[in-house]
Amino acid sequence: NQPMGQKADIPLNSDHDAMNHDVSKKKCRLRRWMIILIAIMMFLAAVFAALFKWYEMQLKPVSSDSNKVSVTVEDGSSVSTVANTLASKNLIRNRLAFEVYVRLNNKNSIKAGTCMIAPSESVADIVNRNNGCHDFKTITFYPGGTLESSKYKASQSSDGVDKTSVRYILRQAGYSDDEISNAFKAKYDSPLFADRPSGSSLEGYVFGETYQFTGDATAKDVLQTVFDHMYKVVQKNDLVNKFKAQGLTLYQGLTMASIVERELGCEDKPTVERKNRCYQYQRGIAQVFIARYKKNMQLGSDVTFIYAADKAGVKPKVDIDSPYNTRKHTGLPPTPIATPGELSLKAVANPAPGDNLFFIAGDDGLIY
Repeated sequence: NQPMGQKADIPLNSDHDAMNHDVSKKKCRLRRWMIILIAIMMFLAAVFAALFKWYEMQLKPVSSDSNKVSVTVEDGSSVSTVANTLASKNLIRNRLAFEVYVRLNNKNSIKAGTCMIAPSESVADIVNRNNGCHDFKTITFYPGGTLESSKYKASQSSDGVDKTSVRYILRQAGYSDDEISNAFKAKYDSPLFADRPSGSSLEGYVFGETYQFTGDATAKDVLQTVFDHMYKVVQKNDLVNKFKAQGLTLYQGLTMASIVERELGCEDKPTVERKNRCYQYQRGIAQVFIARYKKNMQLGSDVTFIYAADKAGVKPKVDIDSPYNTRKHTGLPPTPIATPGELSLKAVANPAPGDNLFFIAGDDGLIY
């Protein structure tokens, strides 16, 4: 403190020094921030480099395994859904990396299809080959279809071609007639054929369903897959035991069901309600045929003499002389006359109660 009346001894350059000091502090602070910023940028660059290296690694094949796995992309599937599917099958390393690659390469619209993809393929390989790829053949067989084309049955199309026959369908799938004929004659390993008579045809065994096969599948491979599927249907519905309860072997039950199928097919009904109503009619038809069979009566089914005429290559006649004509001969035909659907198989296994010996289709479309 200065005494009253005296001036403080303040250096003349104090303001200048203070100003220099402030500038120096600001420069020091700026250098620190620059250092921090550079450090942050270097850190971010290192992180980015590490992420990029990780990203590149995730795009590489999962392994060197070249065994292909089936992958189906449903119509309208999101990129995330496709990524999850591929990851679940161990075909990509990382879902996020897959999604980033797809979006960066403007491949957001992955087309529907079924592809065979190996773990040895990179993400780029997988995405670039997915152009709606169909590495599988899709083949649809029909209930009521026969091995060879029919000229007279109801499934004949307006252009005169039976497009439900097994031969026609296999031709459309790219198989030659020789391949198809050899497949028809080949031997197959399946409990489905346990009581099938030796030397009989495969009529009735090409189960109506849509199947997918690899591009290199032979006609024989196709049929073996179909037979395996049909046996699962037999097992699921306990048909061996239920046919036995009706006095029928598996082969006889299939034959009976093929007649029911040709009398009234239900698989193509558009609603569950209509399909179930049709199935109840099938059960009634099965009850009539089983009752007549047990009484050693002629089954009297028109569809059997139509099949007989097809086999003979002649016009259908009620009195055609053929073991398939159940208007003329008692018992079952020598083989099924078509492929039964699951509902007609179930109808024979679970016929309607009653002791009716006749049925007729009324003008109103109902069966009595």
